[in-house]
Amino acid sequence: GYMAKKSGADPNKDFLAGKSALQWDGSWNATKNAEKLGDDLAIIPPVDFGKGPKIGGASWQWAMSSTCSNKEGAQEWLKFSRQTKYFVDYAKATSTIPATNEAATQIEDYQPGGKFAVLVQFAQKYAMVRPVTPAYPYISTEFQKAAQDILAGADPKNALGQAAKNIDNNLKTNNNYAG
Repeated sequence: GYMAKKSGADPNKDFLAGKSALQWDGSWNATKNAEKLGDDLAIIPPVDFGKGPKIGGASWQWAMSSTCSNKEGAQEWLKFSRQTKYFVDYAKATSTIPATNEAATQIEDYQPGGKFAVLVQFAQKYAMVRPVTPAYPYISTEFQKAAQDILAGADPKNALGQAAKNIDNNLKTNNNYAG
């Protein structure tokens, strides 16, 4: 009775509506959660499930392929896009942790002492880079489905086993996303 067994389409809405007492979430919801809950919002460190606390790190990135026909132009664009002002703009627009410490110092909530500075500290201390693969969205979706099934009463070993089979099949079907 302390949480909804089946989440709605948006677990954050369930959390803000009081249907769940805890939410494992990302920085993108911190602002709206703080606006709704004020001083009642507690941002806590991630759980240690046995091999140290971990959180997903990084976001979508831009890169240049080895077969790029205009490597010089692509390198210039990548260099241009890494300016601190764009990291600041992106973090503000998406309500996410700024990509660099320099950008964090330019956003009040993420500056040392800011109400979300702890999120920067968690990212530095606990972040694990997500799998570097085009399959990541599929992997993420399968894991989310398994987690929701477990919360609804499914056997964890079976739910996670099925997710692993589905992911393996997706990789095989897509030739492991090779070239």
